[in-house]
Amino acid sequence: MSKSTSRRRLLAGVIVLSATIGLATACSDRGGSESSGDTVYFGVSGPRTGTSAEYGRLWQQGFDLALDQINAAGGINGKKVALKWEDSQSDPKQTVPIATKFVDDKSIIAELGDFSSPASIAASPIYNRGKLVQYGFTNSAVEFTKGGDYSWSPSITLDVFQERNTEWVLKKAKKVSVVYLETDWGKQAFQYFDKFAKQKGIEIAYSSAILPDSTDVKPILIKAREANPEAVVHLGYGPDGALVAKQLRDVGFTGPYFGGQNTPQFIALAGAAADGDIVNGIFSPADPDPKIQDFVAKFRAKFNTDPGDFNVYAYDALNVVVQAAKKGGATRAGVLEGLKKETQFYGIGLGTFAFDQQTRRPQGVTPRELVLKNGQFVPTGNR
Repeated sequence: MSKSTSRRRLLAGVIVLSATIGLATACSDRGGSESSGDTVYFGVSGPRTGTSAEYGRLWQQGFDLALDQINAAGGINGKKVALKWEDSQSDPKQTVPIATKFVDDKSIIAELGDFSSPASIAASPIYNRGKLVQYGFTNSAVEFTKGGDYSWSPSITLDVFQERNTEWVLKKAKKVSVVYLETDWGKQAFQYFDKFAKQKGIEIAYSSAILPDSTDVKPILIKAREANPEAVVHLGYGPDGALVAKQLRDVGFTGPYFGGQNTPQFIALAGAAADGDIVNGIFSPADPDPKIQDFVAKFRAKFNTDPGDFNVYAYDALNVVVQAAKKGGATRAGVLEGLKKETQFYGIGLGTFAFDQQTRRPQGVTPRELVLKNGQFVPTGNR
């Protein structure tokens, strides 16, 4: 063989190889790549360490039970479903690089998380540019789903939560003191509460922010008590809600308390001080609905404890994105298509629902009023 012939064949091979690589690259950039092999992956961006780690632990339980059931039923078209976790500490500085990692990982067909709305909102531009659905299942900030067509959430929005909150407060008090977290979420929650309180004729006699890492809020609560409110309202999370509940009783306030969260951590930390506490949530293990009682029984059998809101959020979230993938296909584009076209999603927390295609949130769902009795949140019947 002559040297010129060898050069021609080598050149031809390079051209064919380049074309093949170019075609493969073009296909991978379309954002609809199938999960490889026999496993379909969803990415989870959430707190496993840091101050919000308790929520990540509750998510893990909900996800684990859902995975057991989904895979026992055949997964997605015979493919096993699995999760790829990244610990974000619910910190926007962490969620942004996690988003880049998930978008670049073509085996991931949708993302679940993050815990806080600010952490999720920071990452939204990356998910939307990468055409990867970001399913922020605990993100109540109204702004979250405004981030783009790939930002979806089943969470009831903060304005709806606070409108219902004021309705329930009004049944027990027309004059209140309010404490709220010194965070973007806490400030927005207070703005909505203040707005609806004024509309309903509730006087806010005293209000103050508290720092998320506070250990002593008694000086603030003394001022809250001295304003002579008929009830005290807390707008925040479980750990700070428990701190307020205990120290509120320590400073001598005996009236109704609205605050905290439906989590085992809140109930354990607050103890007897929170008995009679009222929260708005999505779930109670005391709900007699047969589907809910079946879920509760299976959760208890696996974890030897009752489920709460954040177990349910995760359990429902994974079931919804799996249902979307079954409807539209186990690809990034398929998950988006399924969320748009499916009209009968079901969740333990929300019941049967469909997404509003403009807001990318559930249509017509509202929180339920829960009261803490004998260490368990039970529904009052109000929604």
